[in-house]
Amino acid sequence: MHTAALAEITHLINESIRLTYTEPHASLKLAEDASRLASACPEPLLAASAWQRYGNMLFAFGQIPEGQMAHLKALTIAETEDLPALRGELLQELAGAYYTQGDFDEAISYWADCLTGDANGFSTETRIYAYIGLGQVYFAHEQFPMALAQHLNAQALTTDQMTLELRARVWINLAADQIALHLWQDANATLDLAWPLALKDGHKEYQGEILVYRAEVALGLGDTATAWDFVAQAEQLRRVWHWGETSELMLKSRILVAEGRLDAALKAIHHALDRSNETGTGHKTFKAHHLLAQIYRQLGDQPAAEHHHRLYQEAYKRIVSTSSYNKLQALEQRLASGISPTSAPHP
Repeated sequence: MHTAALAEITHLINESIRLTYTEPHASLKLAEDASRLASACPEPLLAASAWQRYGNMLFAFGQIPEGQMAHLKALTIAETEDLPALRGELLQELAGAYYTQGDFDEAISYWADCLTGDANGFSTETRIYAYIGLGQVYFAHEQFPMALAQHLNAQALTTDQMTLELRARVWINLAADQIALHLWQDANATLDLAWPLALKDGHKEYQGEILVYRAEVALGLGDTATAWDFVAQAEQLRRVWHWGETSELMLKSRILVAEGRLDAALKAIHHALDRSNETGTGHKTFKAHHLLAQIYRQLGDQPAAEHHHRLYQEAYKRIVSTSSYNKLQALEQRLASGISPTSAPHP
């Protein structure tokens, strides 16, 4: 492959990154083009980066299995060619994909690989992403103090020299924990730290998440008018924040319940359930059934309430398994035998 061809792959990757949020479909096409050239690329790092970029764009469009295949191609190159830093990145990104699908056991295994064993050569950033991910698994198990502890581990390793994206992600996850623990003012303060980072980075997905969490805080404080305002702002980012729709619909239904508009809440939550099933985000599904059971109970429709409560319990048992929690506990013990990340100096 000539130098010009190598430059073309580099150009395609860089252009895909540049157009991620302004022209996402074009970004996906550029990433696909780069991956097609990767098989003949003699530079392992560049070839793996092309597959990684394509995988990340597929993830962004909700094409999780296809994205995993692209990432596994990149991972094979990284392992064969001894590229530890890239291997760490790919492992944590694959973990995130498994988490999105509700496969927590597999996600934990991948994140554990980023923190233990042969994690030498992995970047600090990879370790931070892994702690964030483990916190998200605890969050899904509704173990919110444990989620907060993991996210504080991530925050303790973060420095001002790291990317805006990573720093924003740490604050966003901390805010989610604080909201779950009803620490409304703490959450607002944390979101104040996250917002300028997401804004400066041009990260529309994170901006959407922050707006949804702002709405969550407003709802928690009983201010539904402000909650609606933040939801409306988040909806404007929908074109480039595909994963946000389910979160927005779930939140809308809760605001409607708070306002006593139960029929409208039912419509929103059924829509959220449909979207959750379409995108395979199972960890959203059981929450939708839980909310439906509560709404039908308020409407006096006991059979429907019992039906959705049963679906909620079944989905919860599938998603939040004892084996996942046991794996988390085992990993905690392994990590405790080493140096605690929270002993690192605060940036």
